[in-house]
Amino acid sequence: MTKSKAALALTCVALTVAFVQRPQLLSGQQPPVLQSVALAQATAPTVPDVSKMPLVNITIVHIRPELATEWLEFQQNETIPTLKKGGVRQRSAFATAIGPSFEYAFLTPAENLAERDGDNPIVKALGQDTARAYAQKSRRFIASQRTSVVRLRTDLTYRPDPTAQLPMAVVSAYSIAAGRAADFEDYIKTDVIAAHKQMKTGGLAVYQGLFGGDGSEFIVATLVHDFAELDKGPALRLAYGAERAAAIQKKLAGVVVHVDRTVVREVPELSFRMWTSSENR
Repeated sequence: MTKSKAALALTCVALTVAFVQRPQLLSGQQPPVLQSVALAQATAPTVPDVSKMPLVNITIVHIRPELATEWLEFQQNETIPTLKKGGVRQRSAFATAIGPSFEYAFLTPAENLAERDGDNPIVKALGQDTARAYAQKSRRFIASQRTSVVRLRTDLTYRPDPTAQLPMAVVSAYSIAAGRAADFEDYIKTDVIAAHKQMKTGGLAVYQGLFGGDGSEFIVATLVHDFAELDKGPALRLAYGAERAAAIQKKLAGVVVHVDRTVVREVPELSFRMWTSSENR
């Protein structure tokens, strides 16, 4: 598994979280996706239709260190206005705090994959010729870049308070053994979410990889307030004690092939949401 997979971020923040369809995946201005999680969980059928759950576009970039400051200015002064002009209504930005340096993840909601058949937002905003000039300018900042599409698993996501302002997430990218996805989903539903409910945490968001990466990947983004919260340990151990938590973790033997874990924090100045008139009322 590559380092970029673990950046998500994501999150969900999981990350994730749910974490998406808003400009601030983890902040108080929650996206419609997150706001709908509680309703989806309350009204979901016994066998949820995963195909109807929200899609999220993820772009993970590694910025050239010597150009990091200039890149941030470019994002704020050129990229964000251009994306808005091109029809992008929201973007969530995260920086990896523990993990690869100079790594950023951008999450945007997607209605469907067919959106990709037309011009991208940069071309829509600038036209073909100016978009080529923009791309050339943008490329000089980037050491590497990867795009992917994931699905927010609302049936595996737990957000007790969608308005809570939680600016950080522990992002765990699990690669699942063939034929064992149902076992991992049961682990999340039965053990992990129950522990988070018992400990009254900020919750977690789960994404399932579709395209652009590991097709057997689940990304779990656990929302936290700060680094100090991490010193307390994971919700499983806090809720059940070390012995029982260890026994529960054994369920993943033969299920999880590999896991990468990073910590990300939201970058509000690189995130945005264009509110609709109905949302502003």
